[in-house]
Order: sequence, then C-alpha cells, then structure tokens
Amino acid sequence: MSTPERRALRVDAGPELRLARFWWAVGWAIVIFITVSCLEPPRYVPNLHLWDKLEHASAFFGMTCWFGGLVRRKRYLLVVFWMLLFGASIELAQGFMRVGRTADVWDFAADSVGVTVALTLLYLGLGSWTRWIERLVGLSREPTGP
Repeated sequence: MSTPERRALRVDAGPELRLARFWWAVGWAIVIFITVSCLEPPRYVPNLHLWDKLEHASAFFGMTCWFGGLVRRKRYLLVVFWMLLFGASIELAQGFMRVGRTADVWDFAADSVGVTVALTLLYLGLGSWTRWIERLVGLSREPTGP
C-alpha cells in the first residue's frame, strides 16, 4: 500500500488526538453548563438579549461541532442522535420542573436546526477542527512529510 493510501485510511479512521482527554473534558463541561443553564430558574440565567431560538440553535450547533471533532466520521450520526436526545430531554425536564420554565417544541426544533447545520458542516470538512488545532500548535501525531 502506498503512502497516500495509508494517509487516506488514517484520516478516514478518525482523529488521533494528543489532547483527547482535554477535548472530551471541555466538551462535557459544555454539556453541564448548557444543562444547568437550561434547567435553572430563569432569574438565575443571564439574558443574552438574543432571540431564544437562535440561542438554542447556536448551543446545539456548537455542541454538535465540538463532539463531531472528537469522533470518527462514521460516528457523526451517533453524535446527532445524542444531541437530539439531549435537546428533547431538556425540554421534557423543563416541562416537569415547575420553576418558571416550560417545555417548548419550538425550542427542540431550533436545537434540531443547529444540529443539522453542524452535521452538514462536519461532513463538509469541519470535523477535522481538533486535528487542525493540534497541528497548528505542533501536537499532531500525523506525519508531516512524505
């Protein structure tokens, strides 16, 4: 097998990240932050003065891109599944909590839009963002020469 073929297989196999634990820890911190922000009473959550649906779409876009950069391309749909399940769970929890939050199907729709846009960009190449950063700071495990 030639060197270009081996490189193609390596890229398809997914990211080999030196900072994988760091990337995953930050990702889970983001999930915890989003969870707390969505479930706290509204008086404790800062008002970003954006349209609520844009905030939902942005949050789920960001989380999907984040975790998409940590998994192999063939697992993008699994990330999508977990993001949509997370969004639905948040809405259901808001409906049951009775602390000034309400379940809103349109919030879930906005979450879904963010996830869908992120998935599209992941498939178009954004899924390599973690490798780009590691390569930029000199931490890449990938060979640099032929």
